[in-house]
This record gives sequence, C-alpha cells and structure tokens, in this order.
Amino acid sequence: MSMKKLSDQFYVGPQIEIDDIEDIQISGIKSIICLRPDGEGADQPSFDTLKSQAATLGLTSHYLPIVPGQISEDQIAEFADMVANSPGPIFAYCRSGLRATALWALHRAQTGQSVDESLAAAKSAGHDLTALVPRLSAAAL
Repeated sequence: MSMKKLSDQFYVGPQIEIDDIEDIQISGIKSIICLRPDGEGADQPSFDTLKSQAATLGLTSHYLPIVPGQISEDQIAEFADMVANSPGPIFAYCRSGLRATALWALHRAQTGQSVDESLAAAKSAGHDLTALVPRLSAAAL
C-alpha cells in the first residue's frame, strides 16, 4: 500500500485492500475517506467490508463516491464536514489517489490556503493538478 503525505494531517493513496487497514492504523491514521464508488473496478473490495474492518481497529470511515473529473461543490462541502469532524490524521483514497488529492486541494483553496502550496504538495505526492488551476484559483477568491 502506498500512502503519500499532503500535509501533517492528510494523506492520500490508491485503492486499499482489507489487509491494508491494520497497516494504516499502525501508521497513526485515525480516519479513512473512500472516494471511489463501489463497483468502479471489478477487483475492489466494497466500502462496507473496509468500513467494518476499520471499525474493529477504532478507525473512523467515510464514504463519498466521486466520479473521476466530476467533483461538485456539494461534494467539496461534504468533504469539508468529514475533515472537520474526523480525528486526524486522515487518509483518503480512490483508484490512484488523484481524486483524493484534487478534492483536498479544492477544499484548501476554499479555506484560503495557498494554491501554489497545494499544487506543490500534490506534485510531491505524484499528482499533477495543473488542469485544476483555474478552478482552484476561482475557489480561492
């Protein structure tokens, strides 16, 4: 499993398996956010299966299914609530980690955080958000 740090309290990564949850918990993560719709890939475990395992290890889990390239304002607001009301650090995942990174950056822009810092953090995690710059800049106003 590959977890990339975007900030001290937020990490992203690709699809996890049930066996990864213990490693996530051992690494100090307190909450998990799944952004991948169930059934998007034939090989992915259902969110309910992962949530059940996370609960046995004392982790908070949230499900916010997002179709690639279609992050809505409502989803950004729902994500903001999840982040605000979940113990950190938080790990968010999707197929590759890109949706999780994009959603994190959009949320940060709306809270007045530096777009350039978000882009740099995303790049260091292996995700290029250049295509999102116009939306990030607009959100930051």
